[in-house]
Amino acid sequence: MTCEYAVYFKLLLLCGYTEELQQYIEDALTEQDPLSDVILELSLIGKDSKKMLSVLNKYILSFKDSDIDYDKTVFSLVMSFIKKKYADEAMPRKDIAELMYELAVHTERYFDEPWQTMYFMGDLFYEAEVGYIDKIDFLNKFDAFIKDEICFSDYPDVIPQESFFKRLLRKLRIIR
Repeated sequence: MTCEYAVYFKLLLLCGYTEELQQYIEDALTEQDPLSDVILELSLIGKDSKKMLSVLNKYILSFKDSDIDYDKTVFSLVMSFIKKKYADEAMPRKDIAELMYELAVHTERYFDEPWQTMYFMGDLFYEAEVGYIDKIDFLNKFDAFIKDEICFSDYPDVIPQESFFKRLLRKLRIIR
């Protein structure tokens, strides 16, 4: 197991998803020979998610933080999980947006893209639902993020339109 996979499974465990790690362990038990120490230790634990998390934390701490590729490898693993849930319609969009927020918080990298887009997804989903922002535009950006991994920072800045009253006042000044 690579350190990126360990971080990925740690994030999923922190969010309450144990099935992915269980499947990975089962596959490793049949495919790997010899078993790595971390896989062997995880396989002996059973289904206790707290103990699994402890083993993964110990394994991750054996690496330097700079050795772990959060922004590409871990992010692509997380996005493959989200894409699978989205494509299978196993979760509604609202739950996916909340999951993205949780995952971003647990990485502690939510001020940097691509995690920043995930971090704001839950709030923006709520704002779109209540009408603070354009819902159709948000859902298009939501879909683009999930399908093509287009972050919010990749969109051009929106230049606010001048209000009707400012335009009217400017025209009145010109007429004088």
